[in-house]
Amino acid sequence: MRLYCPICDKLTPHQQAHKANKSGLLCSCGRFQPVNKINRKDMARPRGGLTNSKRFQKPEVENTNPLQVVGGIASGIGQATQSVANAVQATTNGLHAVNNGLKSVKQAFNGGSSLVTDNAKSALDQALKVGNQYGIEQINLSEFITGNPYQASDSIPEMKAADANREKLKIQRQNNALDVRLERIKQNRKITTIATEERRLLGDLVDFETVGIETATKVVKNQIADTRYRIEQSKLEQTEEQLQQQQIATQGTLNLTEGIRLEWQLKLENQQAKNDRLRLDIEGAIKDNDRRREELEARLLEA
Repeated sequence: MRLYCPICDKLTPHQQAHKANKSGLLCSCGRFQPVNKINRKDMARPRGGLTNSKRFQKPEVENTNPLQVVGGIASGIGQATQSVANAVQATTNGLHAVNNGLKSVKQAFNGGSSLVTDNAKSALDQALKVGNQYGIEQINLSEFITGNPYQASDSIPEMKAADANREKLKIQRQNNALDVRLERIKQNRKITTIATEERRLLGDLVDFETVGIETATKVVKNQIADTRYRIEQSKLEQTEEQLQQQQIATQGTLNLTEGIRLEWQLKLENQQAKNDRLRLDIEGAIKDNDRRREELEARLLEA
């Protein structure tokens, strides 16, 4: 249903809505009109609206702070984002439920999106619905283009130059506020980027110090290994000296062996000489005994 909206100053689409337990129509700009206050005058444009007649009393338009408008838009976007997040969470919970009860799922797939078979106009209609949810009013080309090409359009409201300049100036001031906020956001992003890079720099410096400590640890380990090497080298030198001493003792033992052998050889020859003298003494004693025996026998025979 199209009704006249004093805020938009034109005929705009209205949708049924409920507010404060009252039924009415809601304009795309957000103005709520109860049903009991709607009459036929609201169905048509007020007289004198296009000619700026003095008898026409222009509805009072509430001055809205641009920051409040931006805040309302941001709030709507936040609510839409929260709705999307809730939908994602519900989908995630559904997936968890399916995963938890996978063995009991027996329902077959009943088809996918309708866009598989719909035409382009149906997809465009869905896009228009999304735009209406965010308060975007689509221009009806047939309403603005049709009519007598040699006359002014009845669908476009008239506005004095002073009013137009005042509205454009207000819009420009609002844009200035939005530009300041946008530049502030960009500045904050730069500050955040610098802070992030500083954190990364701190991490790099910590890594640098860590590498230095690891390098110093390797130097200490190198000195420990070198000290252990010199200890083993000293043990080797000591062992070599002990080997040399053992070799000298062995050579001396070898040298004593020949002398001991000669000594015992001489002792053996000496003992053999003593045995020969004893043997000769015995033989001499035997010969003396035989001679004395013969002398005794001879004396006995002579007697």
